Amino acid sequence: MPLHYILMGDIIGSSEYDAQRLRDDFMSVVSSCNIRLGKNIISPYTVTLGDEFQGIATSLDTIINSIFFMEEISLRRSLAYKVRYVAVLGHIDTTINRMKAHTMMGDGLTKARRILNDKRRGLPRFRFDLPDSFMTKQLNRLFLVLDGITNRWSIGDGILILDMLANTNNAEVGSIHGKNRTQIWKRRKNLLIEEYRVLKDALIELTQQNRTNT
Repeated sequence: MPLHYILMGDIIGSSEYDAQRLRDDFMSVVSSCNIRLGKNIISPYTVTLGDEFQGIATSLDTIINSIFFMEEISLRRSLAYKVRYVAVLGHIDTTINRMKAHTMMGDGLTKARRILNDKRRGLPRFRFDLPDSFMTKQLNRLFLVLDGITNRWSIGDGILILDMLANTNNAEVGSIHGKNRTQIWKRRKNLLIEEYRVLKDALIELTQQNRTNT
Protein backbone atom coordinates (compact mmCIF):
# COMPACT_ATOMS: atom_id res chain seq x y z
CA MET A 1 0.00 0.00 0.00
CA PRO A 2 1.55 3.36 -1.01
CA LEU A 3 2.31 6.13 1.43
CA HIS A 4 0.83 9.59 0.94
CA TYR A 5 1.97 13.08 1.91
CA ILE A 6 -0.72 14.56 4.16
CA LEU A 7 -0.87 18.21 5.16
CA MET A 8 -3.18 19.45 7.92
CA GLY A 9 -3.44 22.81 9.60
CA ASP A 10 -5.54 24.83 11.97
CA ILE A 11 -5.77 28.45 13.03
CA ILE A 12 -4.18 29.29 16.36
CA GLY A 13 -6.60 30.98 18.76
CA SER A 14 -9.43 30.97 16.22
CA SER A 15 -12.01 31.89 18.88
CA GLU A 16 -10.40 35.33 19.16
CA TYR A 17 -11.52 36.33 15.64
CA ASP A 18 -14.86 37.02 13.99
CA ALA A 19 -15.97 33.54 12.94
CA GLN A 20 -17.53 34.34 9.55
CA ARG A 21 -14.75 36.64 8.38
CA LEU A 22 -12.13 34.17 9.60
CA ARG A 23 -13.74 31.31 7.70
CA ASP A 24 -14.05 33.36 4.51
CA ASP A 25 -10.43 34.53 4.67
CA PHE A 26 -9.15 31.05 5.47
CA MET A 27 -11.15 29.36 2.73
CA SER A 28 -9.89 31.92 0.23
CA VAL A 29 -6.26 31.24 1.16
CA VAL A 30 -6.73 27.47 0.94
CA SER A 31 -8.58 27.77 -2.37
CA SER A 32 -5.84 29.99 -3.81
CA CYS A 33 -3.24 27.39 -2.86
CA ASN A 34 -5.23 24.67 -4.63
CA ILE A 35 -5.36 26.82 -7.76
CA ARG A 36 -1.65 27.64 -7.70
CA LEU A 37 -0.37 24.14 -6.92
CA GLY A 38 -3.33 22.05 -8.09
CA LYS A 39 -1.41 19.80 -10.49
CA ASN A 40 0.70 18.59 -7.55
CA ILE A 41 -2.19 18.06 -5.12
CA ILE A 42 -3.94 14.69 -5.16
CA SER A 43 -6.81 15.53 -2.83
CA PRO A 44 -7.44 19.30 -2.68
CA TYR A 45 -6.77 21.12 0.55
CA THR A 46 -10.20 21.36 2.11
CA VAL A 47 -11.47 23.38 5.08
CA THR A 48 -13.03 20.62 7.16
CA LEU A 49 -14.15 22.90 9.98
CA GLY A 50 -14.17 26.66 10.14
CA ASP A 51 -10.57 26.79 11.29
CA GLU A 52 -8.96 23.56 9.98
CA PHE A 53 -7.90 22.16 6.63
CA GLN A 54 -6.43 18.94 5.26
CA GLY A 55 -5.31 17.55 1.92
CA ILE A 56 -2.92 15.20 0.15
CA ALA A 57 0.04 16.29 -1.97
CA THR A 58 2.12 14.39 -4.50
CA SER A 59 5.45 15.07 -2.80
CA LEU A 60 7.25 16.57 0.16
CA ASP A 61 8.39 19.61 -1.82
CA THR A 62 4.74 20.27 -2.72
CA ILE A 63 3.97 20.30 1.01
CA ILE A 64 6.76 22.83 1.56
CA ASN A 65 5.64 25.01 -1.34
CA SER A 66 2.06 24.85 -0.04
CA ILE A 67 3.11 26.06 3.39
CA PHE A 68 5.14 28.94 1.97
CA PHE A 69 2.32 29.90 -0.39
CA MET A 70 -0.27 30.01 2.38
CA GLU A 71 2.03 31.89 4.73
CA GLU A 72 3.00 34.49 2.15
CA ILE A 73 -0.45 35.09 0.70
CA SER A 74 -1.74 35.59 4.26
CA LEU A 75 1.01 38.16 4.72
CA ARG A 76 0.07 39.89 1.47
CA ARG A 77 -3.59 40.04 2.55
CA SER A 78 -2.64 41.35 6.03
CA LEU A 79 -4.40 38.46 7.78
CA ALA A 80 -3.81 38.55 11.51
CA TYR A 81 -4.13 34.86 12.30
CA LYS A 82 -1.35 32.23 12.36
CA VAL A 83 -1.73 28.64 11.22
CA ARG A 84 -0.32 25.54 12.91
CA TYR A 85 0.82 22.97 10.28
CA VAL A 86 1.38 19.20 10.47
CA ALA A 87 2.85 17.15 7.62
CA VAL A 88 2.85 13.33 7.73
CA LEU A 89 3.80 10.59 5.28
CA GLY A 90 1.44 7.71 5.97
CA HIS A 91 -1.15 5.24 4.74
CA ILE A 92 -4.67 6.05 3.60
CA ASP A 93 -6.81 2.92 3.58
CA THR A 94 -9.84 4.22 1.70
CA THR A 95 -10.17 5.49 -1.86
CA ILE A 96 -8.55 8.90 -2.37
CA ASN A 97 -11.19 11.58 -2.76
CA ARG A 98 -9.87 13.73 -5.64
CA MET A 99 -12.62 16.32 -5.35
CA LYS A 100 -12.17 17.32 -1.70
CA ALA A 101 -10.34 15.94 1.32
CA HIS A 102 -13.34 14.29 2.97
CA THR A 103 -14.52 10.71 3.64
CA MET A 104 -11.02 9.22 3.81
CA MET A 105 -9.53 7.07 6.57
CA GLY A 106 -6.14 5.60 7.40
CA ASP A 107 -3.37 5.64 9.98
CA GLY A 108 -1.62 8.54 8.19
CA LEU A 109 -4.65 10.77 8.66
CA THR A 110 -5.11 9.53 12.22
CA LYS A 111 -1.49 10.35 13.08
CA ALA A 112 -1.67 13.81 11.51
CA ARG A 113 -4.89 14.55 13.40
CA ARG A 114 -3.37 13.36 16.69
CA ILE A 115 -0.33 15.62 16.25
CA LEU A 116 -2.49 18.58 15.23
CA ASN A 117 -4.74 18.13 18.26
CA ASP A 118 -1.74 18.22 20.62
CA LYS A 119 -1.84 21.90 21.51
CA ARG A 120 0.40 21.94 24.54
CA ARG A 121 2.08 25.29 25.15
CA GLY A 122 5.52 25.60 23.61
CA LEU A 123 5.07 23.09 20.78
CA PRO A 124 6.38 24.26 17.38
CA ARG A 125 3.98 25.79 14.86
CA PHE A 126 5.37 23.58 12.09
CA ARG A 127 5.65 19.84 12.73
CA PHE A 128 6.76 17.04 10.42
CA ASP A 129 6.52 13.29 11.00
CA LEU A 130 8.12 11.22 8.22
CA PRO A 131 9.57 7.70 8.06
CA ASP A 132 12.94 9.32 7.28
CA SER A 133 14.07 10.42 10.74
CA PHE A 134 16.91 12.58 9.38
CA MET A 135 14.58 14.54 7.10
CA THR A 136 12.03 14.87 9.90
CA LYS A 137 14.64 16.30 12.25
CA GLN A 138 16.02 18.75 9.69
CA LEU A 139 12.61 20.06 8.67
CA ASN A 140 11.47 20.52 12.26
CA ARG A 141 14.71 22.36 13.06
CA LEU A 142 14.70 24.61 10.00
CA PHE A 143 11.03 25.55 10.31
CA LEU A 144 11.59 26.43 13.97
CA VAL A 145 14.21 28.93 12.78
CA LEU A 146 11.89 30.20 10.06
CA ASP A 147 9.10 30.76 12.58
CA GLY A 148 11.53 32.75 14.72
CA ILE A 149 12.26 35.02 11.76
CA THR A 150 8.64 35.60 10.76
CA ASN A 151 7.67 36.31 14.37
CA ARG A 152 9.68 39.54 13.97
CA TRP A 153 7.32 40.70 11.23
CA SER A 154 4.17 42.78 11.73
CA ILE A 155 1.00 42.65 9.67
CA GLY A 156 1.46 46.23 8.52
CA ASP A 157 4.82 45.40 6.93
CA GLY A 158 3.47 42.53 4.83
CA ILE A 159 3.57 44.20 1.41
CA LEU A 160 6.97 45.78 2.10
CA ILE A 161 8.39 42.41 3.18
CA LEU A 162 7.12 40.64 0.08
CA ASP A 163 8.45 43.44 -2.14
CA MET A 164 11.87 43.14 -0.49
CA LEU A 165 11.79 39.39 -1.07
CA ALA A 166 10.87 39.87 -4.72
CA ASN A 167 13.37 42.66 -5.41
CA THR A 168 16.90 42.97 -4.01
CA ASN A 169 17.28 46.54 -5.29
CA ASN A 170 16.73 48.73 -2.22
CA ALA A 171 16.31 51.94 -4.23
CA GLU A 172 13.55 50.43 -6.37
CA VAL A 173 11.71 49.05 -3.35
CA GLY A 174 12.10 52.38 -1.60
CA SER A 175 10.56 54.27 -4.51
CA ILE A 176 7.42 52.12 -4.18
CA HIS A 177 7.10 52.66 -0.43
CA GLY A 178 8.21 56.28 -0.14
CA LYS A 179 11.51 55.43 1.55
CA ASN A 180 15.13 55.92 0.56
CA ARG A 181 17.64 53.18 -0.15
CA THR A 182 19.22 53.35 3.30
CA GLN A 183 15.86 53.01 5.05
CA ILE A 184 15.04 49.90 3.01
CA TRP A 185 18.51 48.49 3.70
CA LYS A 186 17.91 48.92 7.44
CA ARG A 187 14.46 47.31 7.27
CA ARG A 188 15.90 44.41 5.25
CA LYS A 189 18.54 43.84 7.93
CA ASN A 190 16.21 44.24 10.91
CA LEU A 191 13.55 41.94 9.46
CA LEU A 192 16.10 39.30 8.40
CA ILE A 193 14.79 39.29 4.85
CA GLU A 194 17.87 37.69 3.28
CA GLU A 195 18.04 35.08 6.04
CA TYR A 196 14.42 34.16 5.30
CA ARG A 197 15.14 33.96 1.57
CA VAL A 198 18.17 31.69 2.09
CA LEU A 199 16.27 29.46 4.50
CA LYS A 200 13.30 29.15 2.13
CA ASP A 201 15.59 28.24 -0.77
CA ALA A 202 17.37 25.66 1.39
CA LEU A 203 14.10 24.02 2.45
CA ILE A 204 12.82 23.81 -1.12
CA GLU A 205 16.11 22.42 -2.43
CA LEU A 206 16.33 19.92 0.43
CA THR A 207 12.88 18.52 -0.27
CA GLN A 208 13.33 18.56 -4.06
CA GLN A 209 16.51 16.51 -3.57
CA ASN A 210 14.51 14.12 -1.38
CA ARG A 211 12.10 13.53 -4.29
CA THR A 212 15.02 12.88 -6.65
CA ASN A 213 16.48 10.29 -4.28
CA THR A 214 13.24 8.38 -3.64
